[in-house]
Amino acid sequence: MLNSLTGAVALHAMARLPSAQARLPLPADDLLNFDAVGLAQLIRQGELSAQEVVEASIARIEALEPAINALTTRNFSAALARAPKIDASTVFAGVPTLLKDLVDYGGVRRTNGSLLHLTQVPQASVAYVKAMEQAGLNILGMTNTPEFASGALTDNLAFGPTRNPWDLTRNAGGSSGGSAAAVAAGYVPLAHGTDGGGSNRIPASCCGVLGMKASRYRQTSGEADGSHYFLRTHQCLSRTVRDSAALLAVTEALGHPNGYDPVGLIEGPGSKRLRIAVSMENAFGEAPETSVQNVIIKTMQLCKALGHDVIELPNPLNGDALFQAAEGIMLADLPRLLRYVESLTGRPAEDAGLLTRATVDVGRYAASLPADARQRGLAYFAELTQKFTPFFNDYDVWLTPTLPIETPRLGYISHDTPFAQAMARNRQLLGYTVASNGIGAPAMSVPLFRSGETGLPIGSHFMAAPGQDRRLYELAFELEAAQPWAAQWPSLVADYR
Repeated sequence: MLNSLTGAVALHAMARLPSAQARLPLPADDLLNFDAVGLAQLIRQGELSAQEVVEASIARIEALEPAINALTTRNFSAALARAPKIDASTVFAGVPTLLKDLVDYGGVRRTNGSLLHLTQVPQASVAYVKAMEQAGLNILGMTNTPEFASGALTDNLAFGPTRNPWDLTRNAGGSSGGSAAAVAAGYVPLAHGTDGGGSNRIPASCCGVLGMKASRYRQTSGEADGSHYFLRTHQCLSRTVRDSAALLAVTEALGHPNGYDPVGLIEGPGSKRLRIAVSMENAFGEAPETSVQNVIIKTMQLCKALGHDVIELPNPLNGDALFQAAEGIMLADLPRLLRYVESLTGRPAEDAGLLTRATVDVGRYAASLPADARQRGLAYFAELTQKFTPFFNDYDVWLTPTLPIETPRLGYISHDTPFAQAMARNRQLLGYTVASNGIGAPAMSVPLFRSGETGLPIGSHFMAAPGQDRRLYELAFELEAAQPWAAQWPSLVADYR
């Protein structure tokens, strides 16, 4: 493995991450100076091999994983064996990545973060994963998630909590918390995530990385039957905008009857100056804590400085109606899961020892909902989509916080938090993000600024009209150039040797 790439860094400055005036110490591992696109360039040019990049990722994981707990399954031997066989002419040329443990990857166990599925091994990969591999990504393993992705923070009975690389006393967010922590810690430059209510964007905000949610039907299916879940989309968490844009381009669905014309590879900012609506309060009319407000004010000022028109307005959503609809859809399958566990064990789900208290509690709650709760939820979001049409005729983008509070500490929501408290806190954390899932709109959390009190990352959340993924990516490229973040690392990583 290459111990130093100082010469390569000088020769290939264009392959480096966007520069930043970071006050944090830079990481010692030279490969951390490159994003996935940059590493792929170096592999194609013969500066290093795909195997060396995989070996470097494995070394970082071995050094930092005991502290962070981002992974559920390691597939290192297979990844090392694949590395020399991956076509260097592909987009990613053998760059390593990780999958959220909520997707089928043929031959590798999928646990869904649950004791129930510790031995479940899908036989085939879903189309989305196949597209990732065809683009040259080399999958090292699976990342942690709350059980069945049923929470805004990552903790479960099977693997425990994933810790935030910026502060190990805090959670990495959820439900793609393992992937976000892995990217923030430098395990890999980008990692797969799913987003059914904020699951890519919330951990991105917590961990100081970019979290994207694509428009519904934009991308190839991530489900075994080839379908598209109504709320959930697949995309990634990354250190740079161009990595996320490159993955979007190679995973787009072609010809889906409900989809959009492909946007292709988005490579930089757009020229159009945008009308950006800003709402500080969440769907319940609640203001975020002061440090979050300060970050959104800075984001507004940055957007104005870039020439965009920024307009403040009240949040147009009704939180009670929004969550009643979302929960009717999100929780629809949980009662059936409880019945399955009870038939399997002959015990009440509470006593079976296969599900977390949180999952059982939410499943019981879901069973108490009206029989048509899912259909009511779908009808609500169809109506909400129509109501947002004039909104996005008036405004190009909607800016809010990603989260109302700074990154929560471990235990804020855990696998055994009492039901009422867990539900209230999940609604609190999802208050800005879930609407985009309901109307099928693209959205992103961008790590522009950090807390003035704690130094922790705080994401700024941007949402555009359904189908306007390009608009968000072009804005993200512009924000990244104006306020770079990719070269800023947690001290845990900067101290890595």
